Amino acid sequence: MTRPALLLLPVLAALFAAPSLLGDYQTYLLTLTLIWAILAMSMGLVLGFVGQINLGQAAFVAIAAYLSSILRLRYGFGFWSAAPIALAAVVLSAAAVGLLTLRLRGPFFVLVMLAFAEVVRLVIANWQDMTNGPLGLRGIQPPEPLLGLRFDSKAGFYYLVLAVLVLSSLALMRLVRSRTGRMLVAVREDEILAEFVGIPVMRQKVTGLCIGASVAGLGGLLLGPFLTVLAPNQFSLFASVDMIVMVVVGGIGTLIGPALGAVFLIYGPELLSFTSQYRPAMMGLLLILVTIFAPRGILGLIQDTGGLARRRSRPAGEPHGSGR
Repeated sequence: MTRPALLLLPVLAALFAAPSLLGDYQTYLLTLTLIWAILAMSMGLVLGFVGQINLGQAAFVAIAAYLSSILRLRYGFGFWSAAPIALAAVVLSAAAVGLLTLRLRGPFFVLVMLAFAEVVRLVIANWQDMTNGPLGLRGIQPPEPLLGLRFDSKAGFYYLVLAVLVLSSLALMRLVRSRTGRMLVAVREDEILAEFVGIPVMRQKVTGLCIGASVAGLGGLLLGPFLTVLAPNQFSLFASVDMIVMVVVGGIGTLIGPALGAVFLIYGPELLSFTSQYRPAMMGLLLILVTIFAPRGILGLIQDTGGLARRRSRPAGEPHGSGR
């Protein structure tokens, strides 16, 4: 087992034990944090490995959340039968948008994805017969029992979200270490050189966008049952910006970093609840400070601190390249 995996085991053990140690509100807050960690990881893949700033990521969350909830509330589907249909719709929409927009470079991709997200939000807000418009969808129930497991309690739903987060993390770790992941990084670093050596640049970028959208869709599937209410204003531009801030604060180009950013940005405002009205300004200031003073994010600071501690603890006569 690798060193990072060994370091994560105590974290997983603590997360598994959390519901039995925390009250209902703290369990609720931790569940919300884990859902945002899933969303942040989806943005982390697109931003850190595909190399695109996607201001339309919230649209994929909205499509999954609304479609699965509409199928359940209006057409009698169960959660487990609606989920694959909603995820398929997310992937198809990401592929269609990606084929149209990923040929664009610079600010053009950002602007088109921003427009796509706004179109999705306006459709949700104005298609009242289906989405109930600005009033939103209400009374969304927890997922039905599966394999004898129930999810109608705060602890039960928490474990479902934790399982989705862990499985998504493992899948993304495997992806970024695979040949596809290496090609994504090559395309991110230099598209022209990647194309010269035979990498199908367009296909890799669309693949990365679709995978990121599918992970965002997983988070969207969980939002409806968690909040029990869905409304268009939950999927505005600020939702995508929040994901970007989580990635930058946690550490771009990593998978653990965005999850750390989610923890920081959910619990930070909670601890400073008296400043809630200034949250947008605080997030903007935080983004500026992190960009200037900690460009590798929280994870980079942790790694740098650990490396400095190891160097200071090394005996004076031991060479830096020692294999001991």
